[in-house]
Amino acid sequence: MSDQNYRLLYCSRNEIHGAVAQVSEAVQQILVSARLNNSRFGITGALLFNEGLFAQWLEGPRDAVVKAFEAISRDPRHSNVMVLESGMQGGRRFPDWSMAFASPSDRPSFESIAPVFEEAFANAPMGAQGILTLLHRILTV
Repeated sequence: MSDQNYRLLYCSRNEIHGAVAQVSEAVQQILVSARLNNSRFGITGALLFNEGLFAQWLEGPRDAVVKAFEAISRDPRHSNVMVLESGMQGGRRFPDWSMAFASPSDRPSFESIAPVFEEAFANAPMGAQGILTLLHRILTV
């Protein structure tokens, strides 16, 4: 069995509307579904959420990652879905999580992550590195 995995990093704009509690509940529902499906298909990764924006790193078998991303792309809770990085990789960056989750509310001392997202939309290669760095910083604090 190969240690090669397919990876895909995307960002999108959040189309979940409502009060903070409603948005939070909808994001929690996304996480429950993602964790169940990802475990079933051998996908690991991390989701970063900042009120109006999502970024997600998916890794695992190529067909499973592509299928998951296609479903996300069609999901009306996302708009302006943009792939920042994809391709084969050795090993996994987030091997312990079917879907890790990070948001500013997890780390109140974190500076605003909005500029990192805006960089991702403006300059995908630089934005991809910024989002990965931010995910690792938040998830390993």
